[in-house]
Amino acid sequence: MTTKNSKALSRRKAMARIGGLALSTYTVPAFMTLSTAQAASSASAASNPSPASDPSPASDPSPASDPSRASDPSRASDPSAASNPSAASTVSAASTPSAASGPSGPSVTMTAEECETGGGQVVSRADGVRVCQQS
Repeated sequence: MTTKNSKALSRRKAMARIGGLALSTYTVPAFMTLSTAQAASSASAASNPSPASDPSPASDPSPASDPSRASDPSRASDPSAASNPSAASTVSAASTPSAASGPSGPSVTMTAEECETGGGQVVSRADGVRVCQQS
């Protein structure tokens, strides 16, 4: 047997001993409690009830207590430390249009002449659609 195996076995033995000790530590008091409860619960002969006593006279009400004094104001809390600035966010990529919902936003149809007259340039997008792009 190697030293590695013997260490593992000695650890297992130690864990088994600890487990057995814990098991006995918790089970012995439980059994003792059960046996004590069983011994105390043996039936005894019923005795006759004692006669009822007369009620005691009512006592006078106690005087009202003085109001308590107001507590002192609590101490102001210390200011919290400034946090570090967060990193700037990056621009996310544009999403592709949904075929089911169609184009979003206002849609204006114009001719190429109207685009160029307004100072724009007609450009073809990757999907083959021609759009007017302002310079």
